[in-house]
Parts: sequence; structure tokens; C-alpha cells
Amino acid sequence: MKKNLLKTIFLLLISASVVSGAFAAKKDKNAKVKKLYVGVGNAYKPYCYIDEKGKPAGYELEVLKAIDELLPEYEFEFEATEFASLFSSLSQKKYDVIAQQIEYNPDRASKYEFTKETYTTFVTYISVPERIQGVTSLEDLAGKTAIESPGDNGIWYLEDFNKKHPGKEIKIDIIRVSTDESVAGLNSGRWDFAVRTKRDVQELNEKYNAHLKTAGEPIQSSSTYFLFQKGNIELRDAFDNAIRQLKASGKLRQISIDVIGGDYTESE
Repeated sequence: MKKNLLKTIFLLLISASVVSGAFAAKKDKNAKVKKLYVGVGNAYKPYCYIDEKGKPAGYELEVLKAIDELLPEYEFEFEATEFASLFSSLSQKKYDVIAQQIEYNPDRASKYEFTKETYTTFVTYISVPERIQGVTSLEDLAGKTAIESPGDNGIWYLEDFNKKHPGKEIKIDIIRVSTDESVAGLNSGRWDFAVRTKRDVQELNEKYNAHLKTAGEPIQSSSTYFLFQKGNIELRDAFDNAIRQLKASGKLRQISIDVIGGDYTESE
């Protein structure tokens, strides 16, 4: 009887120790999880926007959620905001990561850390009203006015063109307006053209009856990246590793097909 009692007590102590150890391990694991504040755009559907429930949605968010699943050491907290404010918020350390189909340019690279892995192609064209004929390159638009939103990478390409083509400069109207206003302005002649992807032009024509077309060859062909505070190599490398896994598994491609309507992870 005494022997059995001692055995029972011993087993209970072992069981309690295991439970306590498991609980402690869980607590330790939770303690190591770091919260990441992730800023995404709020007005570029289907990439990043606010849905009917007032929540962030879109391709960027779905890719980031998939990355979050692959990085158990981090917990992502999302906030949607205007594109232009993403960069200042990252500089001010309000966000650890920002995303909205962000392309590379030297000015951004001097201030922020880019992923080495890309997750979407981004090929832009001259976008003009259908009535405009004879435009095949930026040289054909000397003296004309482009509309670009604050922070758009198209601004950098147009400014670079102006530096390289004295006497053929293009006017750049950097202004934030609604989609309706930009479409109306292009068709009324307030602005002569914009820099857009074929996907953007197709959506504008389908949803806003914009009567726009792309003209000539791409003015630039690039990819999109996630951005981090300068010097945050550890976080950048973690993201790069996760993106490689998503590519290898085919999940990145599937997200693109499901959300954007095609595979835009490798080629236009």
C-alpha cells in the first residue's frame, strides 16, 4: 500500500513537472515573439485598399499574411494609410515594414532597406486617351503634362527623362485627386498622359469607362519590394527567406492569380 502510494505521488510530481515545463516553454516562446508594425497603402485596389468592412485588404495584405505564417518569431500588426505617408512613417519608425507595389530607385535605396527578393513585376507604359494618336515614346510628349500622385515612382522616371533630354522636358503635375477626377482630367485635356501599368489601364476602362490606352513600349520594367528601416538586415533577410519559400511552393503565384487575376510574380 505504502509503495503504491509513493509511486502515485512520484507520478503526480512528474506529471506536474511536465505540465509546468510545457507551460514555461510556451511562455518563453511567446516572450520571444516580436510585434511588427506593417504599413500598407489604402487606395490601390486590388493591391491594397480598405474593404466594405473598413479593414485593410488586397494582394499586398495576402502576401504579407503568408509571410507572417512563415515567421513565427514575429507577429504582424497591419495599418492602412496613404501611399505618400508610408515612407515618412517608416523613417520615423512608426512602421517596421511598408508595402504598396514599391519599386526601386536610388533615392529610396539611400534611405531604406529593400528586400532582395521581389514579389510582383511592375511594368509601366505611357497612358493616354484613346483619341490621341502618334505617341510611341516620351520624346513625343515634350512640353506635355503628366499627372502623378505624390510618391509615385513614375515621378522619378519622368524627372530622370527630363535631366537626360534638355529642351524636350515634360511637365509633371504632382497632385492627389480621386480616380474620377484623374480620368476626367485626362479626357478633358487638363493632363495629357499618365504613367500606368496595363493592369491599371484595363481596370480604369472597365470600372470608370476611362477610354485610355497604353502607347509604345514600356518606359520602365521593374519589380516590387518590401521596405524596412535602413540597416535592418535581420528583418530583411527573414522576409527574403519567406518570399523564396512562397515562390518555391507556388503559393505566391496562387495569391497573384486569386487576387489580381493572373500570375504577375515573374513576368508581365
